[in-house]
Amino acid sequence: MRHTIFVAAMLLSLPAKAADIRRDSGSGGIDLISVSGTFTEGDDSAFRKLAAATDRAVVVLNSGGGNLQAGLEIGKAIRLRGFATAVPPDALCASACALTWLAGTPRLMDARSKLGFHAAYRLVNGRASESGAANALVGAYLNQLGLSDKAVVYVTSAPPEGVEWLTSQTAASVGIGYETITVKAPRAVETEKSVPYDPIFAATAFYTALSAADGEAAASLVVPEKRGKGPFNEQSIHTFYGAMSAKLKLTGTSLSGKDTVRVSYEYRTDQGRQCRGRADVQTVYTYGRTLISRIKALDGC
Repeated sequence: MRHTIFVAAMLLSLPAKAADIRRDSGSGGIDLISVSGTFTEGDDSAFRKLAAATDRAVVVLNSGGGNLQAGLEIGKAIRLRGFATAVPPDALCASACALTWLAGTPRLMDARSKLGFHAAYRLVNGRASESGAANALVGAYLNQLGLSDKAVVYVTSAPPEGVEWLTSQTAASVGIGYETITVKAPRAVETEKSVPYDPIFAATAFYTALSAADGEAAASLVVPEKRGKGPFNEQSIHTFYGAMSAKLKLTGTSLSGKDTVRVSYEYRTDQGRQCRGRADVQTVYTYGRTLISRIKALDGC
């Protein structure tokens, strides 16, 4: 069965702020609950409070991922309430967000939706956890959702570098069922209130995550194909920046080009090495948001 959703309403329901969760009245007595931006600790509590005010809803997802525990707990709440989940056309739902999407009854997506799984170093209950332990947590969650063994293996075997994008062929082969969003308003995309392109905000959010040694939050601000690689590896971020004797402090940001931000920062390692460095952060506008595509350190640290 093809599921009809007013795409215009879904697009307009996507918030302009990161990590924002809100509810809007939809048609036919079905509310739209939008979850957008990086998943952070405590988002699951906010979601449960908001979800308690409605009996029928479609949860519209547009997130690069973030905190694993928050994603799983939101998913559990969705399954308990019997809500549908949807990833609109041209929206991104990756990593923890993709796990949340799996909890929907039904699950909805479009041929142009980008939904992908990513296995990496995780923060679980505020503590660093190796990927094996995190995958065990994910596996238990998937079993609670009633997914097939093939689906569980597929999701928990996602690559630590980059993203495994879900295709219709793969979904059918592993038993991840979903319904297609029927576009009733073909020109709806033209009315979308997009999140503005903001390189400075993206760069600031990324270095704020580094300061907190939060590899998940930092990775969610990076283009999906580079997650888990080099300086964008979640484990490396947590290990390196978590061991600082003086945590990273962002001291300046300025545009040095249309898509480039010059940042300055300082930190002191656990070995006592002092760094006062600069970097050029390259950004792109994709999936309706500003993401980081490249970072070039200028001072050797």
